[in-house]
Parts: sequence; C-alpha cells; structure tokens
Amino acid sequence: CGGSASGKTTVATRIIEALDVPWVVLLSMDSFYKVLDEGQQALAACSDYNFDHPDAFDFELLVSVLRKLKKGKSVKVPVYDFTTHSRRREWKTVYGANVIVFEGILAFANKELLKLLDMKVFVDTDSDIRLVRRLQRDIMERGRDIVGVIKQYNKFVKPSFEQYIEPTVQVADIVVPRGGENFVALDLIVQHVHSQLEKVRVGAAALASAHQGQPLPKTLSVLESTPQVRGMHTIIRNKDTTRDEFIFYSKRLMRLLIEHALSFLPLKSVTVETPQGTTYEGKRFHRQRITGVSILRAGETMEQALTAVCKDIRLGKILIQTNHDTGEPEV
Repeated sequence: CGGSASGKTTVATRIIEALDVPWVVLLSMDSFYKVLDEGQQALAACSDYNFDHPDAFDFELLVSVLRKLKKGKSVKVPVYDFTTHSRRREWKTVYGANVIVFEGILAFANKELLKLLDMKVFVDTDSDIRLVRRLQRDIMERGRDIVGVIKQYNKFVKPSFEQYIEPTVQVADIVVPRGGENFVALDLIVQHVHSQLEKVRVGAAALASAHQGQPLPKTLSVLESTPQVRGMHTIIRNKDTTRDEFIFYSKRLMRLLIEHALSFLPLKSVTVETPQGTTYEGKRFHRQRITGVSILRAGETMEQALTAVCKDIRLGKILIQTNHDTGEPEV
C-alpha cells in the first residue's frame, strides 16, 4: 500500500526479482476500478471524478479474485484502460502461485481484503516526489494535460491520501521509506517471505510421508482384481511380452478403469420407452457435460480410453513437475 506514485509497483517488482522463486503473481488494484456510467465518464474526462476514493474500486470482485488465487485457482482479471477510463473487453487469466504480491493505493482500506493479506507493507514517499512522478506519468503515459492533473491532485488525490490512505499505515507490518531505493527494507521483506515458504515446504514434506503405514483412504476406489484383470496384468508384467501386446492389453485395462470410474458419476433415475413399446427404468447422467483432465505425462495415455467411452468429452491438461532446486512440485 502507499500513496499515488509512491513507488509501490517498483517495490513489488524488486521484491519479486529478489525472491527468485518460481510462480509469483503480481496483482494490481488498478485493474479493479469500477465500470463508469455515462455521467461518471463525463466527469472523468474533465478531471472531476475521484479515482482515489474507496467507492471507485470493485472490492467485491477484488476479494473474490484474491481468495481464489490463494486457493491455487485460476482467475480472470479485468484490464483497465486509463486513457478511456473503462475496462477492456479482454480479461487476462492469472493462475494461483507460491507468492502473490498485491499492490494498490487502498490495499489496506477494506476489512475483508485485510484478512487475506499475510504481510502488509506500506511504501512511504515524500508528497513532493509523488506529485512530480504523477505529473510525469499522467502527462507522458496517459496523455493528460498539466492543468487537469494538478486540478485532480488538489481536489481528489491529496485529500483522499490524507483521509483514506495515510491512516492505514497503522495496520502495516513494515513501513518502507524511500520506496524501491530502500534495499535494507526490501531485503527484510524477502527474508520473511522465504521463511514463510520454508514453513510450507516442511509442512508439505510431512504431509507426503503421513500416509505411510496407514490404511487406504475411503475415497480411494480400487478396481476389483478379477481373473480377467489378473490375466492382463500377467501379460503386461511378463518380460517376454512384445511391445504391441503390452500396448493392446494396457489399453484394455485403461478402458476397464475408465468404465469403473464412470460408475461414480451422479446419475438420476429415468423411464424410457423401448422399441418394443415397453418401459425401462434406467439411469442418466445428472449433469450437462463431462470434462476429463490429464495429469501429464502418464495421464495422457488414458485419454484415448476416456474419449472412446464418453462422446464429445472436453479434455484439459495439468503438468506437475518437480523443481530440481527445491524438490517441491510445481503446477
């Protein structure tokens, strides 16, 4: 968090560079400005709309996006056009990560949002420097005129900073004077994030070995080892089996496994009429579509069996591989 043009993005970028860990997401509050109606658009064009007030932001969408990202889910994030004061049609897809760096002028101004933040950093930069930076940015990058920029600064930016932004320094865990040039503060932040990641790794390692010596979970279903299944296993595990036979019987086993898995889908009772005019009490899939997800690479071998028994199924893919430096899985 920090005032307009305080150097928040610079600090966020330098933290990401210094962290040097895979899968870091930078989320900017600027993406979550509300869609303006015609009257608000007209005010914005005359530098008479307050973009620094809490009401200018879509906090509901922001909190929802951040919650999903923290759960490792992919989200759609709006793209805001500062030249036209509107959201673009195309939204960008962002995926959950090991570290999420979130920055914005009112990052600490919402109670629900505060609950989602694990570490709160306030970037404190002199007001004169912030004004000069804002003049340079708005005139050179956003095509504004100097009179409009100064008018907006005096009427909205400065009062909003004093009323809504500056007081939130009280909830900050770390205050960073001088922004991106304060390398001592940046180093402390990076060390703290690394220590938190280390705790997660230790927890993941304990979780990975926790099942040893324990009974199989009830949620795991094992295909019954019938004489037919054992016969196919015998062929597959025989060192003298040819490549063609290995592939043929592997595919048969996969087909049986997929058929077994389909029995767990939600089905509803239906009555149909047979060609002979009698009725039959049957079952029908209780949803509209099925999606198959291959966990690469081994999961890809089962795609053919799935598409053979599920008509018009959609397929998605997930790649999970080991980071050779940390030993941790990466999605």
